[in-house]
Amino acid sequence: MKTRALPWILLLFAAAAPALAGPFYARGTFYAGTGGIWSCDAGNELFDDGQHGDGAADDGVHGAFVTADQAPGSHGWKIATADWSESYPFNGMHPLANAVLYLEYPGDVIHFRLDTNTLGGGWQPATNAVACDHISLTPGFEFELIGGAPELGDWLTGVPVETGEAGWFTDVTIGAPGVYEYKFRVVGTWDYCNLGVHYNMFIGDNFIFETTAPQAKLRFEFNLIDGRSRAVPVTDVHEEAANWGQLKVLYR
Repeated sequence: MKTRALPWILLLFAAAAPALAGPFYARGTFYAGTGGIWSCDAGNELFDDGQHGDGAADDGVHGAFVTADQAPGSHGWKIATADWSESYPFNGMHPLANAVLYLEYPGDVIHFRLDTNTLGGGWQPATNAVACDHISLTPGFEFELIGGAPELGDWLTGVPVETGEAGWFTDVTIGAPGVYEYKFRVVGTWDYCNLGVHYNMFIGDNFIFETTAPQAKLRFEFNLIDGRSRAVPVTDVHEEAANWGQLKVLYR
């Protein structure tokens, strides 16, 4: 089958990252460390050294492998500086809202990633994109695309997605020109994982796309590695499928 390849070598489109305050920490109710939940220490610090699933050293991408020390279940989290002067994901309308992750077992090791580069190509969010590899209860959950256009179910019934080299994708023809919103979620429910501009934040904004011509065929993409999404016109090239295990390897 021929489909449009997902351009996962993101640095081809990225501008140099600005110098930020740092260091950053993966903070939340999943980890107490030496100071209690939501605190920070050496155990939840992110690094831009090429050794923590962060790409190349000094490339503006920060990563960490954090060993959770709290009970299995759902937990709130942010990536933030020690003084909270910077925190991501951040919704200005709901500053106390947090992203959500799920621990399946005691002592789960979670990978966190913060990309401070500004990325072109229609990717959202353009900068300060966060991601982690524990966004759903189990890797077996299926996800779907859902949104405001009739072809995306009018927020009622979603569209199945496929798994590509590093994320989800699906092609949809949008009948009427306009500006629409969308998210990726667990099939049939908003209760566990719904991914928008503020990652897996239940009080978060949706992704946005616009079509200017009728019957526009778009590819909707979500990159599991950096937490970004976009909707772009479809062209035909090869796509290589991958399973969840292969995606997990990409974080290492």
